[in-house]
Amino acid sequence: MKIPPGPLNDDSMEKKTNANKSKKQDKGPVFLVKKASNLGGLDYLHVALIVLVVILVALAFSLSNFKSVIVCQYGISSNSTCITPKYTQSQVLSAAGKVLANYQYVNTTLSVLAYYSLLNQSKVSYQPSTNTWSVIVPYDDPYTNTTLNVSMEFYGSNLTLETPFIQMLKPKIISNNSVVAKGVIGISNKYTCVSNTPIPVYLITDPYAPGAISSIIQAINMSKRYNNEINMSYKFVFSGYSISHYKQYGVERTQLLGAYLACGSAQQKFPQFMSILNSTYNGLPITNDSLYSMAEAAGFNMSSFGDCMVNAPTTLAAQAQLASFYNVTFTPVFINNCKYEAIPATESEAINYSIKTLKS
Repeated sequence: MKIPPGPLNDDSMEKKTNANKSKKQDKGPVFLVKKASNLGGLDYLHVALIVLVVILVALAFSLSNFKSVIVCQYGISSNSTCITPKYTQSQVLSAAGKVLANYQYVNTTLSVLAYYSLLNQSKVSYQPSTNTWSVIVPYDDPYTNTTLNVSMEFYGSNLTLETPFIQMLKPKIISNNSVVAKGVIGISNKYTCVSNTPIPVYLITDPYAPGAISSIIQAINMSKRYNNEINMSYKFVFSGYSISHYKQYGVERTQLLGAYLACGSAQQKFPQFMSILNSTYNGLPITNDSLYSMAEAAGFNMSSFGDCMVNAPTTLAAQAQLASFYNVTFTPVFINNCKYEAIPATESEAINYSIKTLKS
């Protein structure tokens, strides 16, 4: 008996449906591009490409006609060009350093500016309307232990000093010496030695100047501290401090201390001599007997010391010439590596700067 065909069971129907779906999914993505109406038969994809080309052509045209924007640091002049100062900030800062260096010759408390200025922390600005430069230099005030500011203005045409800080005096002269670091003045064209290690260091002082004895002891201690890096020598001159004693004590007795110090500084036992002298010194001329006893007590080689004392006037005259060559107008002062000047309070900075400069 032939069985008539009947409906498939549920399982068979579900399998067939899933198979049909899988076949459709295997065909990959399908893009439908519609025809754009009223655009000459173009489809939307071609329309988009044409618009993109138009945008790129417009961008290229605008770039070809683009003019670069010039940024002028000091503004634009009347002829539409950038205002350019005659000098650079570095040159202006160098001019400020020269001004500060020459305050050492001002006979007021302003002389500290030469040694306590922080030139490398200065702020320099230019005023196109007046063609002037302003410089603000911080400095450590040793009297108040605070950091203050010094302001100066320079003519932009030649960098001469127009106005120093308010209610303060200008230096009488502006030499080529310049502050090169805190506590260090660079001496212009006064080199008398070849830079080498150990670097030569001169202490120049009047034996009767305030702080003279303590500066000599300081120099001795620095010689020990820096050991093979410096070669300390001592130069003694007779300035107004010594001259003030001539009338009462006479020239010979007054200058005798300078001779003992000049010859004693060549002795190995010079530190012992200075220790003895410091314990009894009252700032006045000392007799030959007292000085001779100190030399013996210190352990000097009295034979070589005696030979030196015979030639002491010639030695002191040569030391006075050296002080004059460096234009020393006050004492005590240190000359480092024949190039850098410092006072006792800033001598450590000067030695460190000299060594660093030599090594670089």
